[in-house]
Amino acid sequence: MKKEILRFLGRGSDLSDEQNCAFFTQENELVLIGCGVTAFHKLRRFGLKTLAGTSDADVTVLVTHTHSAHTGGIPMLIHYVYCMLHKKVTVIAPSAEVADDLRLLMGRLNGCEDDAYDIITADRAGRNWLVHSIPTAHSPELEGRCFGYHLLINGEKVIYTGDTAVIEPFLPYLTTGCFLYSDAAASPTTIHIKAEELVRKTVGHGIRLYLMHTDDEETLSAYIKEPYIRFAPLFEDKQ
Repeated sequence: MKKEILRFLGRGSDLSDEQNCAFFTQENELVLIGCGVTAFHKLRRFGLKTLAGTSDADVTVLVTHTHSAHTGGIPMLIHYVYCMLHKKVTVIAPSAEVADDLRLLMGRLNGCEDDAYDIITADRAGRNWLVHSIPTAHSPELEGRCFGYHLLINGEKVIYTGDTAVIEPFLPYLTTGCFLYSDAAASPTTIHIKAEELVRKTVGHGIRLYLMHTDDEETLSAYIKEPYIRFAPLFEDKQ
């Protein structure tokens, strides 16, 4: 598995030093999948030119759910991009309900200027890389508000689970050769899928599996023994 479709500013779980955040570029757009506080600070340190290849890239955040480890850095990102780069951030929500929650987070709670960002839903995003959102089960408190995505990035099919307790919603989308980036937990939990179950239920689909949102990589490394299973690749600034 030499090809890397997504790169990560962090692949850890919510309480880790580097919280999970994937990104990719397509045309003149840098797309972050979620943006926690640790991801924002990494983006600010690296800069758009390093991550996207150009300092003129448009910035988009694709949201899976509203837990702070995945959205806490978005208001800071909006302030930074607007004040320092004089650009607007686009935030894509998986549903209208999540979009309303994000408007509360950005506007009333964080005071982001109306001119500094747009919030749109996935079904109206008009992006050729965004096929559709996939509802999943994660935290009971966010029932109906947690999603993954079916993406098409540079011609490659990508299934991204976001935080999920189950893999079943994504199984119908797994086709030979596609890339699956999945939540994977080593510790007992009811809101994140156990790595053992994930591997067992995806074996035989002919996919390339990347483990993300990891809690104990020493334990999870036992699953990195097949050529089709890897940890999600972390971005390293080689400049």
